[in-house]
Amino acid sequence: VFRDLDAAASFTYQHTAVCFFGHTHIQCAFIRDERARRTQQEQIHVEFGKKYFVNAGSVGQPRDGDWRAAYCIYHADENLIEQRRVRYAIEKARKKIIAAGLPRLLADRLALGR
Repeated sequence: VFRDLDAAASFTYQHTAVCFFGHTHIQCAFIRDERARRTQQEQIHVEFGKKYFVNAGSVGQPRDGDWRAAYCIYHADENLIEQRRVRYAIEKARKKIIAAGLPRLLADRLALGR
């Protein structure tokens, strides 16, 4: 799910206020109130009557141009979703990928975030 239109379709199947998804390696979040829309907020306050569709991102192999590891924390007791980024030792990770015999592309793309 990358676009508001895709999120709108997904919201029709969502029966909870908050739904997390993955696989795209792109951290993003969508809110549905009057319409489905993408939000750029790093801290999302979950409000009654709205729905939230959140991709936590990727700890490794991000695909959004930002090389940092992406994750999120859901504070259900506070009705808060925090989207976070953190630096990590890319060169160390690259060496481990190459040493494991995996395709070099996987190692090289870490610094690019693609």
